[in-house]
Amino acid sequence: MVRQVNLFTEKPPYKYIIDSSSVFSQKDNEPHPRAVYRGLWNRIEELMQDKVIVTVSEIVDEIRDKDLETWLHNHRCIVLPVNDVIQQNVTRVVTKNPRLVDFKQAKSSGDAFLIATAMVYGLIIITEENRDSPYKIPKVAESLGVKAIDINELCLIEGWHF
Repeated sequence: MVRQVNLFTEKPPYKYIIDSSSVFSQKDNEPHPRAVYRGLWNRIEELMQDKVIVTVSEIVDEIRDKDLETWLHNHRCIVLPVNDVIQQNVTRVVTKNPRLVDFKQAKSSGDAFLIATAMVYGLIIITEENRDSPYKIPKVAESLGVKAIDINELCLIEGWHF
């Protein structure tokens, strides 16, 4: 279920927006497998339940993994819908960074929606994408004034020690 927030009357508790690369990183053979980093994922789940970590509908669409979709749902992760303001920001993001969307490889446009949503809500993006590539979320977000961090940086910001 998607919770609607009126941007003009209610300040949501959202602080972070999570990318599919970070969600996938809990799988086996990924950087933060749940079997090893159970405490980390418990903390992330708490932030989702507290509406501090959210995502956007386009990111959920690109996950295409029933277990991870169920995980997001079971931990009550808010999935923000795309509205007109976000859509306008998507146009801005893609116009300024056309290589963010690769139509030849049928690359999802979820990244543009993630960045555009972060712009609207003033969120920090959590992503495991390459920080050095000018065509990946961290550099594109930075060029638009949006901060992007990875899970390790999230741990530092939140003061988590394991």
